[in-house]
Amino acid sequence: MINKTITTLLLNWYANPYHTPIFIAQARGYFRQENIKLAILEPNTPSDVTEIVGLGNVDFAVKAMIHTVEAKAKGFPITSIGTLLDEPPTGLLALQSSGIKSFKDIVGKRIGYIGEFGKKIIDNLASSAGIKQNTYSTVCVGMNMVDAIVRTNIDIGIGFSNFQQIELETLSGEPTVFLRIDQLAGLGCCCFCSIQYITPNSILQKNPNLAKGFLQALVRGAAFTTEHPEEAFELLCQLKPKLNNEMYRKIFIHTLPFFSRTVANIERDWNKVGNYAKHLGVVERDYDISTCYTNEFLPATPYSDLKAIALCTEDK
Repeated sequence: MINKTITTLLLNWYANPYHTPIFIAQARGYFRQENIKLAILEPNTPSDVTEIVGLGNVDFAVKAMIHTVEAKAKGFPITSIGTLLDEPPTGLLALQSSGIKSFKDIVGKRIGYIGEFGKKIIDNLASSAGIKQNTYSTVCVGMNMVDAIVRTNIDIGIGFSNFQQIELETLSGEPTVFLRIDQLAGLGCCCFCSIQYITPNSILQKNPNLAKGFLQALVRGAAFTTEHPEEAFELLCQLKPKLNNEMYRKIFIHTLPFFSRTVANIERDWNKVGNYAKHLGVVERDYDISTCYTNEFLPATPYSDLKAIALCTEDK
């Protein structure tokens, strides 16, 4: 049994460069300064994360915005209290040698997805493009999409341009094709895969100060990561030595523009994702997307090591 004094955070994936602000907050003692003893956990299956946090088995978790909406619609009492990554480009990724140049080339191909929602996206895109479901196959590959392409178990799969695309090009030694889902679906944004900090509602009701301290530490972690990227990556590698190579350094650099500095939930993005979820039939048309998130527990002002200076408003 986990000691009750330990706060748990379940990642959405194995620890990697897009989790850097979390590990920086850990390495630099920001959680400790908020009286939080944090245990960072990695999942065996990404699809299980929302259910695990929804059942109250962990205190906090990291998950994509669209999966948070789906879990909430299923009745899991969870809420997004902040943002880790803003709008990382998400798409269908394949090697150029696959012969895939456009979405219509999926006919006769095997398409890899991570969880239930990925299949819904693929089938919806195919329907919109007039492609029958019996002309392609879908394969659940979990966290192993890149490996599945390299091993030729699938032809194309869903991933991030700042992560899996770099990983695939590095491991295969070949150029890739990347078909952005937001463009294929006409979304106008790729915020459905923004990565959120989520928590059971019981934490917000019974221990709101824990949520506030957690976010205070993460705001500081995000600031340090973006202001001191080289040092941040070195600290990450000290905690996770397997990431200390050129591929993960490149992934980190390409992820830097997407780290949320404010850690705030963005209303515009949630509204777009809500409309997309309704389009896919994940939630009802009258579903209130605002119930999925809150900024109530964010710091009132950005953290600073400097004390505020009172400025004169008029000459004496």
